[in-house]
Amino acid sequence: MKIKEIAEKYFKAMVAGKFDEMGKLKTPDCVYWLSGEGSWPFGGYQSLENQGKLWGTVAERFPEGMKMTLQSITADDERAVLYVHIRGTRKDGRIYENNVLLLLTFKDGLISGLYEYLDTIMVNELFCGLMDVVK
Repeated sequence: MKIKEIAEKYFKAMVAGKFDEMGKLKTPDCVYWLSGEGSWPFGGYQSLENQGKLWGTVAERFPEGMKMTLQSITADDERAVLYVHIRGTRKDGRIYENNVLLLLTFKDGLISGLYEYLDTIMVNELFCGLMDVVK
């Protein structure tokens, strides 16, 4: 399978919430990094524990989930870049809307690194900031 096809398969599994399928496409030592290291709680390299906290936060604050739309994939023999539009409504009604670049690196046909570039100010505010009072 070509790099672009693996990247697209990973994205489809992510949208469907198929974490087992996502895991099968990654190396055991796959790294996950989010932009904004030092500027918000989830910036930088993520342990499996921190990844769980991040997804728990998303599930708690965005009970209807996030709508992720793949805009494009660019790939070569070692990397793929996914340009993704993400939109969600927080349980207090505030809208999260972000354009994200996800850089995937590969080793032996599996994803060895995920590097996510996003608007860290917005994500910190809506994922980690105070919730508005719902009336």
